[in-house]
Amino acid sequence: MKKILYITDQQEYSQNGTISTLFDIYLKEYFDIDIVFMTKFKHSFQIKGNHFIVPDAKKTDIIEYLEAKDIDISSYSFVFVRNKKATLKNVLKNKSRFSYKIAHRISYPKKHHKLELMNSSNSIFNFFKSYSYKAKIKKRDDLVNQCDLFFPPSVEAKNKFYPHINTRSFPIFVGLDPDKLNEHIISKDEAKKFIYIGSIDEIREFDIVLDAFSDLDSTDWNLTISTTNKKYINNLLNLYPTIKTKINLVSAHSLEELREQINTHDVGIALLPRIDFYDTVIADKVIEYATCSLPSLITSNPKNHSIFDDNEALFSEFNASSIKKTLEDIINTPKENLAKIGNKGQAKLLSLKRNYKILAKELANTLNDILDK
Repeated sequence: MKKILYITDQQEYSQNGTISTLFDIYLKEYFDIDIVFMTKFKHSFQIKGNHFIVPDAKKTDIIEYLEAKDIDISSYSFVFVRNKKATLKNVLKNKSRFSYKIAHRISYPKKHHKLELMNSSNSIFNFFKSYSYKAKIKKRDDLVNQCDLFFPPSVEAKNKFYPHINTRSFPIFVGLDPDKLNEHIISKDEAKKFIYIGSIDEIREFDIVLDAFSDLDSTDWNLTISTTNKKYINNLLNLYPTIKTKINLVSAHSLEELREQINTHDVGIALLPRIDFYDTVIADKVIEYATCSLPSLITSNPKNHSIFDDNEALFSEFNASSIKKTLEDIINTPKENLAKIGNKGQAKLLSLKRNYKILAKELANTLNDILDK
């Protein structure tokens, strides 16, 4: 069986659904795969099954490091690199020596995200710093154009953020693991139980969502926020003393714990502002909610409507008055009806490429096509 070396930017023990499910389970039906994880806490090389644990300092000369540890680099048909430009540069440098093909994955357009933040500020410092990020983006694009395959997060994101990347592309969507799903569990509480998972920062404008909750007449609701960056949200919640007691702030240390949190709620919130990146992908949190058949409250934009209809998700414009109206409708909707929406949303995603089994098969076909040429 042909072999793949996947060099991630993830730390040892990190929880990443796409890496652990798509690449480390379903793609292994078609390829042998070794996965490199980085660590900031160890200075020695470790092998744990098909996982290589590498000190973070070695990411800039990763191929030479693995070779020195008796890893047969020439045995790999493909080397994948996730996000890190310095690692990709080293893998490209060694391509002719080992004759492997290279695929590069960008999981999230961080530099574009930072540009969005800078452009939203009138700071002269940010105005000039944006030129630096644009230069870094160009250097990255030049490197990716030397690869054999590019993994953007969606077709729309490829067109919007990576128009100068001409390498053949295969979008890697966040998807469902069809072997780890459950039907929606209807909560027994009288109140409607909302949950929001994931990062919260200035660009996500979560204050708009809190404005809508604070303006509700009904008190038959509560909200759980599961996030690891608590400083920002704690500061934000201090601005909403009238509803702060109805909001529970938690963290999850594994995907299993996160899904246990999701399971006890009625609706998952995935409302995001109308900016370029959020308008080109289905939010990761929508997929996590769908794993538990939880209906998602999502922004009304063309990307979301291209996947779901009104029977498969809950839609709102991204402004406080529209969100408030939608929240009121949800509070007045029987939980059994919400459960039906969640189950239909999960079924829709499974029927599409958002099913990791389907995605793995199509990816394997693409990889073999490249190798056969």
